[in-house]
Parts: sequence; C-alpha cells; structure tokens
Amino acid sequence: MKDHDYMDGRCGHHGNGWEDLAESLEHTGRLLSHCLGKRRGQGRILRILCQQEQMSQKELQDILHIQPGSMSEIAAKLENRGLIVRGRDDADKRKILLSITDEGRTWVSQRDDAAIRQQRAELFSSLSQEEQDTLRTLLERLSADWKQRLESEKQ
Repeated sequence: MKDHDYMDGRCGHHGNGWEDLAESLEHTGRLLSHCLGKRRGQGRILRILCQQEQMSQKELQDILHIQPGSMSEIAAKLENRGLIVRGRDDADKRKILLSITDEGRTWVSQRDDAAIRQQRAELFSSLSQEEQDTLRTLLERLSADWKQRLESEKQ
C-alpha cells in the first residue's frame, strides 16, 4: 500500500462489526504515523526508553515496525554515542535489553518536547476533553487485553 492510498480513503471500510473496527484502527494508526512524520529513528527510540526505563530490543522493534537488522544497527549507534546500554536478560540470555543512560535522558530533555506535545495535542483537537479521556480509556483497556492475550499465547 502506498502512502497516498490511505490518505485518499482507499482503505476499504465496508460492512459492519469487528472487521470495520480493526480496519478503522489500522487506518487511524497509519494516518497518525504519517502525521507524526513516521519518526522511527533514534529520537523516538530514546523517548520510548525514557518512558519505559528498560525494554527488550525485540519489543521496541515490534512497536516501531523496524526490521531486526535495522534495529540492531540503530541500537549500536545509540550505544556508541553513550545514549543507551545493551545487555542480556538474566532470565533469558537470548533476549537483548536496552536501557537509556543519563546522557540519553539529557539528550531527550534537551529536545523540544513542548513542540512535540503541541503537535500531538493538535492531532486530537477535534475531540472534546471528555472524548479524549474516553478514547484513552478504551485504548488502554484494549492494550491491556491484547497484551494479556499475547502473554497467554507465549505460555
């Protein structure tokens, strides 16, 4: 699918029920990514790690839809700059854990976070505060359920 395919409404919103809801969510996610400039680079990784403290490289690559080789390359660059530390999970030596360093936190804090917050706020300006709160609650409920399902599948 080309970028303009989802911009001009060719996403195929047909029928009713859960399929439309999933399609709508996928469509909205693509538009959100487009509106945010598809920031999947080093800055986005550092911001996520700043919020999460520590995360597996695989989890981060899945969140950002980055190929394993690209994720390894970006992580190596960030590590070489002293912005993150890579280590092995004690429980599962195959899992690579990424942690942000103090220098990485400083890098994030020096960026224009106010501009990013303003841009994100503008994306949801068509919704009232009550609607934004409802959407946040629904998304958090879905995320928690989906995370639990994924964890159950792994067992």
